[in-house]
Amino acid sequence: MRNKTLYIILNGISFDRPGDWKFLSDKKQKRFVKCRNPRPYQECDDKLMSSTSNSKSPSFQVRYQITCPHCWTVFPLENILWIAEAPGLVGDSRLGDSQQERFLPINFDLAGNAVDRLGFSCKKLACPYCHLQIPRPFIEMQSFFISIAGAPASGKSYFLTAMTWNLRRMLPDEFHYVFTDADPELNMRLLTYESYQFMNDDENATVKIEKTEEQGDSYNSVLINNQNITYLQPFLFGLFPTSEHPDFPKNLKNSLAISLYDNAGESYLPIHGGDSASLPVTRHLGKSHCIFFIFDPTQDNRFRAVCSNPNNDPQLNKETEGNFRKTNIRQEMVLAEVIKRTRHYMGMHIQEKYPHPLIVVVSKLDAWKDLLPDIYFRNPWAKRINTGKTVFLVDRVRDVSDRVRSLLKKHLPDMVSMVENFASNVIYIPISATGCPPTRDPETGEWGFQMKNLKPIWIEVPFLYALSQTSQDIIPCVF
Repeated sequence: MRNKTLYIILNGISFDRPGDWKFLSDKKQKRFVKCRNPRPYQECDDKLMSSTSNSKSPSFQVRYQITCPHCWTVFPLENILWIAEAPGLVGDSRLGDSQQERFLPINFDLAGNAVDRLGFSCKKLACPYCHLQIPRPFIEMQSFFISIAGAPASGKSYFLTAMTWNLRRMLPDEFHYVFTDADPELNMRLLTYESYQFMNDDENATVKIEKTEEQGDSYNSVLINNQNITYLQPFLFGLFPTSEHPDFPKNLKNSLAISLYDNAGESYLPIHGGDSASLPVTRHLGKSHCIFFIFDPTQDNRFRAVCSNPNNDPQLNKETEGNFRKTNIRQEMVLAEVIKRTRHYMGMHIQEKYPHPLIVVVSKLDAWKDLLPDIYFRNPWAKRINTGKTVFLVDRVRDVSDRVRSLLKKHLPDMVSMVENFASNVIYIPISATGCPPTRDPETGEWGFQMKNLKPIWIEVPFLYALSQTSQDIIPCVF
């Protein structure tokens, strides 16, 4: 065997830092030694291999600095905690008596899993600060955080549900990337929404997604320094290439661990007190790589006045508007609060521009698309014949954005001015999470949407545009 370094791999994770063991093999000796000169994983020249397998399947390298998607604490990998599996090890100092114990392991089994003090092999990991569970992709892949903000009743939950549902299906087919739950248990609420809206056995049933609440399973309570801190539960995903990708397996490093933060709209109200030291539920704004601001133009009377409503959409009828989740809260006030908090959490001065993409997601397109005549919402991506790669057509999206911006500038100039004063990379993307108007359930009298009529419009485009601006190795684009 040629001289090479074989690293011990703990359950598929390789280590090369002080105190970790590695196996040196040459013709004269076979021995275990401790690493003395750690190197960042990006600079590691040695080929990563399993010490117990000759499998040709590619291995992931780990990240030595991890960002917790719950509390945003940055910590070295060696500090990560494991979650006990033994039924008798219930009760955690920060999460309470009903949660399994978190611990820093000293014993491991042959597969590299930590062993708790009652001898059970463990699988799950946790943050050393908040003790909340961290899925495995977040120690193997680069983190990518997206904040989804908007006023109450702007359609954030419908947007998020339709977007993730469509991304699961179109990314493998079009871009040869898998978009999957980092841990289905942590995404159960969103999975339930997807099933309820798109997998209902009765296609004639009227379905309705309840609004995001400010309490319940969307939040986690943690005891830190004798203070109860409530953190928002993000939706966590992994994004990685399939074996059908033209660059596989070279592009395995182009994978992302994605956190989507969806607050109740009330959390952004300036007089509501929706964010504090004990309730830091919107502080993801200061950590995110992109902000989606969901703007519902049909909530603004100035915009509603110019809608012709040729299809007699009940969302625009005065006779039915009281039956919908319509709010009198001014959306530009919510936007101003989002901007204020983002500046504060990022330490930006008043004239500094936001350094990341700000995507204004203009919702409920099906109700007002007659104001954009001659626009056909074709998919803004195409496959290149010479390379076999799918590319994102940025100019097609920007052309539509210019039309939407002109429309909003004419009728809602204050909102457009506020957005563009805050960020330089701004785009306006119209979407419809349903593609159809709501209908009234004849049995209950409630308004909702029939599954057979659901045809989302451009629902994936905000996410694809965000990646095209920040991760072109994943979503290549042409202008």
